[in-house]
Amino acid sequence: MSALLLSALQETATPLRRHALVRNASNFGGQTSAASPQLYDEQWLRDLLFRHPELMVVDRLDVGLGDVAPLCCELPIPRAGRTVFADLLGVTRTGRLVVVECKLWRNPQARREVLAQILEYAALLRRWSFGDLASTLKRKLATPDSNPIFAAAKQRWPELEEASFVDAITRSLKLGDFQLIIAGDGIRSDTHAIAEHLNAQGAGLAQLALLEIQLWQAASGSMVVVPMMPLRTEILQQRVLVDISGMPLQLETLEIASGLPVDTMESVVDPERANRRNINRAFWQQFIDQVHFDHADQLLPRHGGDNWVRIPLPDPLGWMTAFRSTGARGEVGLFLTFRDEDGQLFDNFHNDMEGLRNESGLELVARTKSAAPFYAEIGVFKPRSEFAADDQQLAWLCDAANRLVTSIRPRLSLVTEAAE
Repeated sequence: MSALLLSALQETATPLRRHALVRNASNFGGQTSAASPQLYDEQWLRDLLFRHPELMVVDRLDVGLGDVAPLCCELPIPRAGRTVFADLLGVTRTGRLVVVECKLWRNPQARREVLAQILEYAALLRRWSFGDLASTLKRKLATPDSNPIFAAAKQRWPELEEASFVDAITRSLKLGDFQLIIAGDGIRSDTHAIAEHLNAQGAGLAQLALLEIQLWQAASGSMVVVPMMPLRTEILQQRVLVDISGMPLQLETLEIASGLPVDTMESVVDPERANRRNINRAFWQQFIDQVHFDHADQLLPRHGGDNWVRIPLPDPLGWMTAFRSTGARGEVGLFLTFRDEDGQLFDNFHNDMEGLRNESGLELVARTKSAAPFYAEIGVFKPRSEFAADDQQLAWLCDAANRLVTSIRPRLSLVTEAAE
């Protein structure tokens, strides 16, 4: 087992100045005892892993992963209403992103809190493109490199080729194929409960590992740091159906209780419904692949539930919904949702309906669903009977989505600027 030998006092007070790798903890001379918790905190542990990524021992999870190139600490990830920060972000030689969250286990709530945090970071990062990640790191690191991810990786692995490496990271983001690591100083975790929770969250191809950092101190003040992967750590995976270009069509969530994938169970119980869901999923994947936005900052849509997708928009709206409904009054359309906290925003858009209609060329309407609590929609809706085939629906949705995004986003920018 490898360990890291360092000076405890130097590590707690200043960046590491003196360290040496020793291959066996028994080589550390003198009497040792568990390091006092007063000598370190979560920031210390985070910085230690950043300076010494070899402590993350990801090669024990998958031989092909190799080691990790650290990219940054405290990665800012915007979410509705605030920004959250991932403790540490890294990348493997294979282009797989590594997200690390550090937590000391003095607080009995720490285990549950850190699990929720790292799952949230994985869910938010799945919405990012490679450009989003690269530009965020460029600002965070204040670097002139146009591709700071590749620049950091190239220093560690000089033989890397940029094009294939960028493609691999793009795929990691699109599929949610992350290595998630919870690092602590004494993990005592029920990994089966963690497995069930992670599967319930639908975290794509994400793998979760628990990394225990054992800290031992000698009378001399030096410290041995020993990374441990608990024997019961589980690798949690979900299969993804992809089209011929390699893009995901459908996640098959593993069902622990029965041993059968959810989609397999549904196809047995209700094969007609399962087939219909697959057809709907393929339709919306075509929409995601074909839609083009004139607005340079607009991100691609992402799948929502059965027969609808979300088109990301800036806060406070968050997204626009594109959908198809079935039945005698089936519709095809796009709409913005306004709730209680967005009542003033709805009034602003409602008062500007004529301008929105003229600018977009769409027959926009406002629908108030509920007065208390307030719930309303602004959108464009057409009966499915107006379209002879799916390709006509698809063409209309692509055109209407681009028109509406082009009209909505400048107005949202004005609202945001006025709020500031």
